[in-house]
Amino acid sequence: MSRADDASTSARDLYAALGVARDAEADEIKRAYRKLAAALHPDKQPRRRRDRDDDDDDDDDDDAGATEAAQRAFAALSEAYEVLSDADARRTYDAYGMDGVRAGRELGARGKTTEEMRIEYERRRAKETKEAAEARLNHSGTYVFGFSAAHLMEESIARRRAAFTNNPGLDLTSVSLQNSMEIPLSEEDAVYTVTQGTTRGGRGAGNFILGWRRAFSPLTSLDVSAQTGQTSAVTATVTRQLTTHTTGAVSHNYIAQQGFGLQLMLQRQLFAQTRGHLTWNVGPVSSMSTGATHAFGKNAVKCDFSVGVAASGLNGHFIRQMDEKRVYRVGWKLGTAGAELDVGATKQVDEDTALGASIVVSLRGLSLRFRVNRQGQRFVVPILLTPMVTWRKSLLAFTLPPIAIALLRHFVARPIMNRYIRKRQLAAREKNKRTILVAMREAHSATKMIAETADKKARAARERGGLVIESAVFGAPDAPKPAASPPPYVDVTRALQFMVDNDTLDLYENVAMCDLLGFCDPCPGEDKHLRVRYRYRRALHEVTVKADAMVSLPSADHRLPEKLQTIDPRV
Repeated sequence: MSRADDASTSARDLYAALGVARDAEADEIKRAYRKLAAALHPDKQPRRRRDRDDDDDDDDDDDAGATEAAQRAFAALSEAYEVLSDADARRTYDAYGMDGVRAGRELGARGKTTEEMRIEYERRRAKETKEAAEARLNHSGTYVFGFSAAHLMEESIARRRAAFTNNPGLDLTSVSLQNSMEIPLSEEDAVYTVTQGTTRGGRGAGNFILGWRRAFSPLTSLDVSAQTGQTSAVTATVTRQLTTHTTGAVSHNYIAQQGFGLQLMLQRQLFAQTRGHLTWNVGPVSSMSTGATHAFGKNAVKCDFSVGVAASGLNGHFIRQMDEKRVYRVGWKLGTAGAELDVGATKQVDEDTALGASIVVSLRGLSLRFRVNRQGQRFVVPILLTPMVTWRKSLLAFTLPPIAIALLRHFVARPIMNRYIRKRQLAAREKNKRTILVAMREAHSATKMIAETADKKARAARERGGLVIESAVFGAPDAPKPAASPPPYVDVTRALQFMVDNDTLDLYENVAMCDLLGFCDPCPGEDKHLRVRYRYRRALHEVTVKADAMVSLPSADHRLPEKLQTIDPRV
């Protein structure tokens, strides 16, 4: 087997190959295998009818290709059944995938017991993880650039500013930077560094932190760090999982010119969706804080209360998940250090990038804050609009910027982003063109093998008014089709009809649709959907679901409105 075949086999979902759920019982797996084996066995594939007077060379080639496709499909089916029907192999596959199963076979061939194979494989995985960790640096950073636009909003500020500069742009008022880098030494040990720097009004300060973190067990860890710069300190923290729902931490520190300190922390899962915490800072500056976080549906709320020598107050936030990409947030602070209200939203542009904006009202004034998160790097740009807060200015701040942002997003950002995404998709399709064509040919070959059975099922179901798949496509059916590339979707009408059993069809969650019989991945790296139009009791139904989502047919929720219903012309 080639390296490419190995990679393909490793990535294949064996549950999808059999069309069963991940928690399927042994009897279900056996029934699914027998059903598919009866359709895919090479000896049961129909041969072409040949006219003796015609040249049979093309027919021979077609038969040879069909036989080879049937052999590949049956081999993949047999391998899936061999693994999933064996309890030990199935457990290994669920935990480690096909690579783990192959490793177990290699060790088993040398006469080792199951326990010895498990230990040997764990040792291999630990070695591979260590090697990967040594080559990986976890880097993150936060960069805050503060600007002021107050001279554009307030005439009095503009007059005072004119004595120093006539620059019509924004004023840079502050810069704050923080970078952290973690270097894994092993599965248990890691060292990390943190650099901090800030400047404001021509004055700056910074710190450098060097730390070591060790996990003694899944329940206990130790963190030791030393800090130098504006403040010199040494800190040691021990964290322990006390019970299933409770975690505790004790932190000892020494701060130059202040002395020794002690901090006690406790976190507990109060309810299924509620988590609380209690922190007591014994010294050198005493304080105590407590609070809780509660999630309900698409919402989450957090509230903390603190009392201390330096400051006391109440702070928290409310978050609403509007959809998979948009989050709205309202944050608040009220205490001896001042008051603040932060209202904004964040959108996930892609898997690596998120953009956000918010309006902040505080005793310092009205501000507009922009945020960009990209692969662990966070950029924040607060812009002071005016230091003088009135209800009129607050109303304008909460209405005009959101309207402007919405217009920019709709007429500028979205078209640019769509063109960028489209360009990436086309480039990916062109790069994977050959792989996609091969996958489509294999899917087409598999569909031909089950076509006779699927068509027979469809005719019988149509006569009795059962479940008939009228049309079904998998991929990105709404995406434009490039002229020189294969379509970004594959027809799976017959594949789904073949899966229908007793006028029902169930596709299970987290079972890769790409690996179902007659399916393939027609657009790697893109969001894929399954769109099905079917008849049940002669009425038209339609449903579109995301790839790998659960769907059950028929369902009354899928029924089309009466004005869209048509009479089946084939009845």
